[in-house]
Amino acid sequence: MLRREFLGAAGLALGASAYSPVTSLAAATTPNAGSIEAGDWTALRNLFPLTRDYIHLSTFLLASHPKPVSDEIERHRRSLDENPSDYWHEHFQTIDGEISAAAARYMGGHGRQIALTDSTTMGLGLVYSGLKLRPGDEIVQTTHDHYSTDLSLASRAERTGAKIRRISLYENPATISQDSIVSNLQKSISNSTRVVAVTWVHSSTGVKLPVRAMADAIGEINRGRSEEDQILFCVDGVHGFGVEDQDVSKLGCDFFIAGTHKWILDRGVQA
Repeated sequence: MLRREFLGAAGLALGASAYSPVTSLAAATTPNAGSIEAGDWTALRNLFPLTRDYIHLSTFLLASHPKPVSDEIERHRRSLDENPSDYWHEHFQTIDGEISAAAARYMGGHGRQIALTDSTTMGLGLVYSGLKLRPGDEIVQTTHDHYSTDLSLASRAERTGAKIRRISLYENPATISQDSIVSNLQKSISNSTRVVAVTWVHSSTGVKLPVRAMADAIGEINRGRSEEDQILFCVDGVHGFGVEDQDVSKLGCDFFIAGTHKWILDRGVQA
């Protein structure tokens, strides 16, 4: 499903009803998401119970739930409240697979490639704490990463005897180019490098890394290496996930970790 179809399809499945009068929507009722025409931003905005007292530019931080998502949350909440035991028994063996399959249809790849965690931080911790490293192996990470990446990699290096080298991919975000970022990455990789960890979109500067080009550069290096010396390419993708119309399976990284509480407009799926 394409991102532009997401809200529409959800609305067709769930139907629509009016928001509670306590919300601050200008419209008296909420439109059916499936009836929204391309370019009708007023109708799209009316799916969100955001106050009209402000212009909201903080979706990158925490996203409000649109009505189709809120309806689904309410449906699950009500079912659990009405009959928690039976509802759990009816779904506990299948729900994770269904969520993973739905996520894969949206983001690319296959459901079996997706692991569900509580947050991006948990996803980063699970991936980095499971890295198979030897004493003297090198982890290359950037100075642009979140501290959860810093701490997770530091802990793994301490336990395995690996080394960490932190690099800057650019100095001035206003003058960088794809070629310069890839070149800086290539220069940082040594014969000991086993892991490259980066962040797709940098919250401090707004820079979006050319992950596909970086993956291709790492792939070229890996072609000359034995299997045990291959470089793993890991991406914290939380700030780009959902806002970018991107098939994640085609980015070329080995691990992509992202929460859904930002642009994706919901919480709960990590990849």
